[in-house]
Amino acid sequence: MEARRSLYAARLCVPAHPRAPRLPICLWLGMAATLDFAQILDVLAEAVTVRDRDDHIVYANRAAIQDMGFADLAELQSRPPRSIMAEYLVRDELGRELSMGDIPSVKLLRGERADPLLMRTVQRASGELKWKLLKASPLTDEHGETAATVTIIEDVTEGKNAELRNRFLAEASEMLGSSLDYGQTLQNVAWSVVPQLADWCAVDLFDESGEREHVVVAHSDPERLELAERLRDYEPRDLDPAHGLGRVMQTGRSELVNDIPDALLVRAARDEEHLALLRGVAMRSVLLVPLRTPLRTLGVMTLVMSESLRTFTWSDVEFAEQLASRAAMAVDNALLYRARAEIAETLQRSLLPERVPLIPDWQVATLYRPAGADREIEVGGDFYDFIELDDGWLVIIGDVTGKGLHAATLTSLARHAARFMCRIDPRPSAVLRAIDEALVEHGQMSLCTALCVRLRTDEIVLCAGGHPMALIVGTGGELREAGRPGRLLGMPGSARWQDERLELADGDTLVIYTDGVTDARGADGRFGDERLRDLLRTRAGWPPAALLAALDGALAAFRHGHQADDTAAVALARTPVRPALTGSPASARRGSA
Repeated sequence: MEARRSLYAARLCVPAHPRAPRLPICLWLGMAATLDFAQILDVLAEAVTVRDRDDHIVYANRAAIQDMGFADLAELQSRPPRSIMAEYLVRDELGRELSMGDIPSVKLLRGERADPLLMRTVQRASGELKWKLLKASPLTDEHGETAATVTIIEDVTEGKNAELRNRFLAEASEMLGSSLDYGQTLQNVAWSVVPQLADWCAVDLFDESGEREHVVVAHSDPERLELAERLRDYEPRDLDPAHGLGRVMQTGRSELVNDIPDALLVRAARDEEHLALLRGVAMRSVLLVPLRTPLRTLGVMTLVMSESLRTFTWSDVEFAEQLASRAAMAVDNALLYRARAEIAETLQRSLLPERVPLIPDWQVATLYRPAGADREIEVGGDFYDFIELDDGWLVIIGDVTGKGLHAATLTSLARHAARFMCRIDPRPSAVLRAIDEALVEHGQMSLCTALCVRLRTDEIVLCAGGHPMALIVGTGGELREAGRPGRLLGMPGSARWQDERLELADGDTLVIYTDGVTDARGADGRFGDERLRDLLRTRAGWPPAALLAALDGALAAFRHGHQADDTAAVALARTPVRPALTGSPASARRGSA
């Protein structure tokens, strides 16, 4: 019924379109007299006012009078319209300040076009925020001149707030899910909060021991941020569980304070300078919201209203809690990821040598990049190892199936089998046979490729099991494969692996690698064997560390998207190595161990 009454009155008073026929003022007044039109308008939910050409409000219905805080029409008419508007901070949808000249009814009286105006008002006394949609149409006299204007003022606060909050939550959720760097993500969210939702926004996190991390303080005015930095010096080392952030952390419940008298600041201040800083913030309303997960409270988001003169409502509290809940989930996920990454990195380090050993008559360098190193950390299946023998060294590189704990288990099993066999029979073929037997006994289709190289003073022996062939790079750029293909390790049934003796001249480089090198995916396919060989030929004579650094850089430049497979490589060069080619890297800071 109320909606029908509003529509009926709107049709009588205000044309639906600026070009619709204007209602003569005599006709309007006649209807008001014959139909008791004022009583009809008084039952409307929308505020309705009539302004004459002298800028006087000659009529206002009950909703308009109540909305402006007056007892009756006479009290309203006793005040100049401009003085009434001065009691509010008035801005448009884009945040631009509005004056009386921007009001549609005033524009019509000036003979200008007046489109509907959506404005945001904040009452200076109470801090109450409202969104209002103003629509005005002219009333003409018997000569067709604009004698007055009728304005319908619709309160659209609830709908506009819902629209803004839904949009903000969608954008905030996208920000929170876009990165596992929770610090940067929370900073982005805090800066998007001001000044739309609050004048200040701060986020503090606390670990399980109570250690505090100041993540961000945001304000639209950089000069005002200096206040926050100076106030940090007055923060107590330990939180008081009975007040402020300490109580929010203790209870996990939000706290809203809309009454902040100066006496409260005096009691809270530690000295005169502290009091001056607190007064400088000019806090009008404060909202503390916990960043809470089902298991614990991670921190507190502090929202402050000051120069905007707004105050928070319980609707604001509910919205802030939704935002804080999503932020807490993002932080919790990031912390879980960090813990997982630290575990994975620690486990991965335990499966690789701590350092590259010094092997007499050889220069040695290594390269290792786990899959997903640019996205997430997980224990990979590629490995290498250096085992010292009585008469030299055994170098092994391999690739087990799977990722995570499964890969870690197989890698540990393969390395243990290799080291055990080196005490009994250090021939590369015997080492591969030992790994094969251990994997078969382990079951669960535990497969592995591996390549072993035995380095002795008088000979170099190589054996491969299902692994990419080694490459020998001569100082003049010539390149050849070394070794023979052998069966994959871990498959049921008997098999034999054959050792092959290699001949390397001084300065030649032996490169062994996993298939993560050639299988690296780019925009146009795999990195492939030819690209690898071309890279090695053009860098013949380079020291092993520089050679692998160049390979690492080439793979990074070629790769499209995240790294899908582990990458491992070992380069060994007989000394003396010829001087590096002009333009070659001076060191192997990247990619060498």
